Amino acid sequence: MEIKLLVDSGNSQVKWVVLFRKHPGANLLATSARVDVKTVLRRNKQGFFKKLILKSIESFEKYSTRDFKLLNMKKAVSVCIASVAPNALNKLVVEELGQIFPQQSIRFICTEDNHEILTDSNHKFIFKINRKNPEELGVDRWLAMLGLREHIVRKKLQSAFILSVGTATVLDKITIKKSERAVHTQEVIHEGGYIIPGFSLMERSLEFLTTKLETTKYQPSEFPSTTVESSLSGICIVQAAISFITQSSTPIFLNGGNLDKFLTAWRLTKKLLQKNNNIIVDPWLVFKGLNQLADRHPSHHYSPDFLQNS
Repeated sequence: MEIKLLVDSGNSQVKWVVLFRKHPGANLLATSARVDVKTVLRRNKQGFFKKLILKSIESFEKYSTRDFKLLNMKKAVSVCIASVAPNALNKLVVEELGQIFPQQSIRFICTEDNHEILTDSNHKFIFKINRKNPEELGVDRWLAMLGLREHIVRKKLQSAFILSVGTATVLDKITIKKSERAVHTQEVIHEGGYIIPGFSLMERSLEFLTTKLETTKYQPSEFPSTTVESSLSGICIVQAAISFITQSSTPIFLNGGNLDKFLTAWRLTKKLLQKNNNIIVDPWLVFKGLNQLADRHPSHHYSPDFLQNS
């Protein structure tokens, strides 16, 4: 039995994917879930996060009823956590996971420059970060870049953008080139990007104008006539407009918790600007990157010192 728990801990939400394989050669099964950070922190005394994780894992019990016991599960599990959240949340998540799994099974993933991935004996990817302090790149942005690997292979990409729409909206530029030093080696380079406040942050910044704003179920419209609608539509257009600074033919891989909001905004903005671009929705980019690292190191096993310095 093989179980991988991949956790993406953000500023607004904690998201996770559980991958389950009953035995080598069996089909890989998966389930996913998410919860608001505020809910986790508010209900931490109830073991709330632990219960959610156990519920996700126990959903596979029907596929492996004979050997699906907690003892076997502990031996089989690998837990990888990518976090841009405050230490208070990191400690809570690890403490509750530590009540289920051995401490040595729980690892934090950190951003690395010149990270290598071998896909087979003839093909190597090297992931690079083009900045003075590469370790400062958010781990979620780095993992999304790693998650592009299968798209690079399938689409033979030479360049791409990653657009993450979460607490912040982030547009990253990625270039792909063949290495001059080694045959069958591709370099995937993070060239930099733009960060703007996400939907919720923009909504809160305009609350002084009117009652509480909420774009969740709002359909933006062309030049609306009320203050609330003007604010909400303006937020939507600004969010979507960042995608149109790219070359129209270069693919933009879209991921993040505000996908539906963004796509609604993008349709109107495309019409208003009379422009088009190449949006490809892949909500699993970060988890694809995490999965590539689940059986690898370097990473950091949990320790109080690590959390204190992170």
